[in-house]
Amino acid sequence: MIESIWQPRFQQTIFRQLVDAFSRPGHIIGLPGCNNNAMLAVLATLVDGGSSMADPHKCLEKADWLRLQLEEHSPELAAFVACHGCKPPDFEPNTGTLASPEHGATLVISVDALSDGEKQYQLTGPGIEAIQEIAPKGLNISWFQQRETWNGAFPLGVDMVLTAAGSVLALPRTTHIKEI
Repeated sequence: MIESIWQPRFQQTIFRQLVDAFSRPGHIIGLPGCNNNAMLAVLATLVDGGSSMADPHKCLEKADWLRLQLEEHSPELAAFVACHGCKPPDFEPNTGTLASPEHGATLVISVDALSDGEKQYQLTGPGIEAIQEIAPKGLNISWFQQRETWNGAFPLGVDMVLTAAGSVLALPRTTHIKEI
């Protein structure tokens, strides 16, 4: 039986998977039961009526917005930003403030696949025992270039969740990414 992504039991399971993904940056984590819509499953789990969200690339349908019970904000003010990875970042997300760095945005980026991409990257940082390699498919290279700028004044910055089909790959702002 496939549970609805709008049910608390499903969202609790997805939340645990996201915690696992953020604690092990670069590892591909499956989201069981999300019907190959990892982006919507992540958003349904993380946002609530009090959240601010932007969708500059029009990833979500009107029905999704109604179910999420959100109004759209500009990316500069939003806590969550839904994006298509094939498009270059054409906005400036909220990176938080020194007094409240936790207000930096979480970018939920849809890609074609979380592996088998043309470009490979090495990850280092907290939660990574040895060098972790990733090769997301359908991710414009400018995302990681821009991420370096956004995260350049740590603890300010953004966190990223790459989504494809029924899986996620988390990249906290503490993760260092180098093209290989």
